[in-house]
Amino acid sequence: MNNTWGDMAQYDPVTWHWVIAVYLFMAGLSAGSLLIGIGLRWANKELSAGAESSILKAAAIIGPVAISLGLACLVFDLTKPFHFWLILIHYNFQSVMAIGVLALLAYSPLAFAYAIIVLRDDLPKWGLGFLTPIAKLLMPFRKLIEVLLFVLAIGVGAYTGFLISAMNAYPMLNTAVLPALFLVSGLSAGAAANAVLALLMFKTDSHDKTLVKMHGLELPVMAIEILFLFMLFCALYFKGGAAAAALASLTSGLWASVFWIGVVGIGFGIPLLFMLLPAATRHTKGAMIMVACASLTGVLALRHFIVYAGQSYLS
Repeated sequence: MNNTWGDMAQYDPVTWHWVIAVYLFMAGLSAGSLLIGIGLRWANKELSAGAESSILKAAAIIGPVAISLGLACLVFDLTKPFHFWLILIHYNFQSVMAIGVLALLAYSPLAFAYAIIVLRDDLPKWGLGFLTPIAKLLMPFRKLIEVLLFVLAIGVGAYTGFLISAMNAYPMLNTAVLPALFLVSGLSAGAAANAVLALLMFKTDSHDKTLVKMHGLELPVMAIEILFLFMLFCALYFKGGAAAAALASLTSGLWASVFWIGVVGIGFGIPLLFMLLPAATRHTKGAMIMVACASLTGVLALRHFIVYAGQSYLS
């Protein structure tokens, strides 16, 4: 070894850390919660014309709050966080990040506007009655805001995957499966968070029709998520070389434990285990909250696994 250059072990290949993993989780959570909430509203004609469901109210809170917390993580991870505004005025449309910033610029204020519309009847009791006139002004534009927000939520959910898949030096990250995987896992996290907030904050009955319908989406969404994970690992295996070597992240080291315990054991195992229980037990408030928390833990673990394990293997 030439001591002039030193040992490569001194160089840490990980440039994006847990803050970025949390940002990716929060962005997916925000998009997923709104997609589930709006989608269920459209699917239920009674809700489209009547009072707001507790699931939609939960989504209206989670959507803007989660994306705000996620963006705060992203900004403070920058080398010069107080210069973040520069990316808002300088755009390179060949950059995935620039396109994502544009989507977030439209998505974030629309999420807050939609929250004001959906929560208009609850604002006074929360001391936010001064926002009620704004809700009345926005009501005629509700359908337009809803459609735009739904489309942008799909973009934001997938964008988190596109953002890290643009890192060409890392074979696990540089794959077309990631945007789809992140979008679907965001739906899983969004549904789980909606359930927790609806049950705890809005005192929803565990047998509520909309809540049960959302609970029914859990298995197909999980199945699609598992399929995309399988596709990701198959793509690495058949690509060979450094890509196949990245599969070692599943069998050794800390991140293998995070994947098998956090993603598979908690994120998939606990919800699947509860599905084997009788319906009377499965649909209790405690069971629903436990399953939702397991799903959220699994999605957060998946984001950390992808970010850290993905950066640990170079092409």
